[in-house]
Amino acid sequence: MEEKGVWAEPEDFFSVFRCTTQKYAETFLKKGEIKFSTPSSWVKYAFEKGEGRGDKLEGTMATFHAFDIEHLTKLNQKYRKYSDLERIRIGQRIYLKRARDMELPCFCFYLVKQSLFDCPNEEGVHRVTGTVPASYFRDFMDNLDPKEVEKLDQKDKPAVIVINDYKEFEQRIINALMALGLNREEIIITRVAYIDFDKYGEHGWWDFGQKSPMELTIKHTRFENQSEGRIIINTDNERITQILGKPIEIGSLEDIATVSNTYLHEGMSIEATVDLYSLD
Repeated sequence: MEEKGVWAEPEDFFSVFRCTTQKYAETFLKKGEIKFSTPSSWVKYAFEKGEGRGDKLEGTMATFHAFDIEHLTKLNQKYRKYSDLERIRIGQRIYLKRARDMELPCFCFYLVKQSLFDCPNEEGVHRVTGTVPASYFRDFMDNLDPKEVEKLDQKDKPAVIVINDYKEFEQRIINALMALGLNREEIIITRVAYIDFDKYGEHGWWDFGQKSPMELTIKHTRFENQSEGRIIINTDNERITQILGKPIEIGSLEDIATVSNTYLHEGMSIEATVDLYSLD
């Protein structure tokens, strides 16, 4: 069997995009309307409509079996410094979360990483193809059948926003947020890491060991298809969190973004041209 090449930086990304509705896609493109959400809203959505767009385990700092007294005591002791620590029981498991962090404004998008593509095994210019799985797009539409999606009002039908110049997009968001009064260090721009919460079985336990609010960068591998990048606003300024409770506008993005009004129920194929060289 022919040996495949290996990317030097598989987590590096080519571009980003975001699933949304046609109504929001239009305002995003023309006005730069950015809608922040909160981890608590994603948890609520999961309980009401199921996993996918929502995630019951969002914001987990540590987890253990409800009758695991040893780790209940140990982890409660470790995180006792957080006066707002919540102990959420789902089934037979307890999930430790911080109430404050669950209300932080967040903005998410899909990262088209190098790892999405098979790496050629020879140097030079190559055309590579990767596939964004259908589950990513179906999750956003709560797994609706295309025939059901067709019945929706036009404004509620799905759309995909593609950011063609991510660095410029990121800088415009940072500028707008700092204009509101945020400090740069309060704007966390990072990637989500995916961990199998069930790796050690029903009676296993996890302590993700993240300093608040970086537990918001850990999700279950069930969501790995979302390849998520996330902007987290780590602030205790109530004035700013209230402002971000509603959409903000950062100006037209028509020069750096495009929109496709389609439901990619079968997934999306992406092609890219790469120029490879060896690091040896």
